[in-house]
Amino acid sequence: MKQRIASRGRSVLHRYCLIIGFGALTLRAAAGWAETPPVPTGDAAPVFVPAAAPQEWMGPPEPLPAGLDPHAQQLTGEDPVRAVLWRAWSLPQEVAERAHRVQRVGLSAGISNLDAPARALLLEPSFGDPLERAEQAVALAPELPAAHAALAEQRLAHFQLSAGVESLLEAIEMAWSHLEARLWLEATGSQALFDACLGAALGFLALAACAAFPRFARDLRRLCELPAPSAAALALSIVLIPAALGGGLAGLGLGLLAFALVNGSAWRRLSALSAAALMLVALFPLLERRAESYAALAFDPLALAAWATEQGVPSASDLARVVRAAETDPFAGRALALRLARQGELEEASRRFEQLRREDRSAELISNSATVSLLRGDVEGAIGLYEQAAESSSSALLRFNLAQAYGRAIRLDAQDLALAEAQSLDFDVLSDLNQRYNGQDGALVAYLPTPTATVLERLHDPEAAAFLARRMRAGLAGGTLGESRGDAVVSFWLAAAAGLLFGTALRRMAGPEEDLYAGIARLLQARGGDSVERMAQLEELRLRQRRMGRLAGVLSWLVPGAAGMLADRPLLSLLSVSVFASGAALYTHRAGAVPDPLALGMLPGMLAALLLVGLALAYLTLLGLALTLRVKD
Repeated sequence: MKQRIASRGRSVLHRYCLIIGFGALTLRAAAGWAETPPVPTGDAAPVFVPAAAPQEWMGPPEPLPAGLDPHAQQLTGEDPVRAVLWRAWSLPQEVAERAHRVQRVGLSAGISNLDAPARALLLEPSFGDPLERAEQAVALAPELPAAHAALAEQRLAHFQLSAGVESLLEAIEMAWSHLEARLWLEATGSQALFDACLGAALGFLALAACAAFPRFARDLRRLCELPAPSAAALALSIVLIPAALGGGLAGLGLGLLAFALVNGSAWRRLSALSAAALMLVALFPLLERRAESYAALAFDPLALAAWATEQGVPSASDLARVVRAAETDPFAGRALALRLARQGELEEASRRFEQLRREDRSAELISNSATVSLLRGDVEGAIGLYEQAAESSSSALLRFNLAQAYGRAIRLDAQDLALAEAQSLDFDVLSDLNQRYNGQDGALVAYLPTPTATVLERLHDPEAAAFLARRMRAGLAGGTLGESRGDAVVSFWLAAAAGLLFGTALRRMAGPEEDLYAGIARLLQARGGDSVERMAQLEELRLRQRRMGRLAGVLSWLVPGAAGMLADRPLLSLLSVSVFASGAALYTHRAGAVPDPLALGMLPGMLAALLLVGLALAYLTLLGLALTLRVKD
């Protein structure tokens, strides 16, 4: 079963990449949305007959639904792709027929992933049965994680466990390859991880400082008869010194570290040092990763606009950004060239692709340029470009396009070889194409999208991320503590050295510690005096021991990590606090550190629920282990 799911998971990404933009099937018909271009004649003429323009059988558009801009009907002449999709969606029929019709029109325009109608099916209950709506949403937008998550939820609700788990795995895989979902996951994940690490570090340091206080108070009482409230005030002043000097929350952590190292075993001190190191990791590498993920959301809107344009139906503002920057920004230029090809303006698209190839030698760009050449009737030119792109790419979709070009040139042996190579790269590619494009008029070739990794690389801005990280760190680690990693490490070692030196001096002056059992032994070995008084003292010690045991039991259940600390297992305590802090951070950010761009749907809630259950089981296991070790001791 695991091998089948793993094999299925490896093929899903190739399969869906195969169908992105694969709707160049009736671009001659798409050209009719603006002006039908002449069909080439002679040897260069394509072997397919253009389908009728959708307007001829679809009729006038229906009124727009409530909530949309009333001026959106003006897009009929300015945005032919959006207009024809709206006409297909507005015809009153059953949901399945409507979804199938919109899918066919989208494929004709070179759009295989229709997010907007898929989201409409998921969000509107009046469209029918939730399971049917989820299935149609996946058919319309196979790369939308929200569609797969909705299908997984419905299948699990209908006790289709195997199919539900498979849909959930596909939703997770699609979320990592979908740009908007990927950005959301990285922002939310980095935020939750930062909060978990910082919370775990501060929580354990506070617990270790509290565990060191009883010995500290007894030593002060033996040295100078200092009462417990005064000892508590002195301990608090030690803890707050770095924060008072401007260290902020990180300064409080260093103060807790210094006091935790005053007393305790070697293992407890090692655990406190580990927690302080975790705090430094949170304040620098993790905080910088969090800032980088936030910067990617806001500092390059042109890259996001170009990605949305390549997906097929961008917003008016995204398309305007791409058009304005197309002449100066190659990323916007390739998006606009692909947009023109989808609209049927093949000559202009070919000219732009040719210009872009002088600077950009990526396999995706060369393949898209070859597809435009093939649709224009330049079969040999397309074959040359496809072969050039295949040298640097392992895409099954590219090999499939190359096979179609070989078929146009009647090079059947080469076509069979290219199809066999495509099938070896992705076993499901041919069956998936046959299912989605069965009966579709036009050339069976597809556009390759810009990989998500390429867009993420464009969104990575080190200067913006560093600036944002400094601003975020300023509220947590003030002064020199937050300026650089070197200053933070020096402050870390100074606090640790101060705590160790102060603890060593205090123990030497106060002498060895006398615990409860040592007090009982001293009373039993005492000679002379009133035996009744000694028995009363022994009974008082036993009552104190029972009270401390009951208090320790309550603290073990109520305070995360207390059970491990009371069992003298500080590393177990640190692990328990870390698991609890991870669960708290995950629960706090279960809805996302930033709003979901309607790309993930219920997937974050499902993943958060599964992870919270796992963390709860892990925490209860650690708690039970700590309680067992304490009883044995």
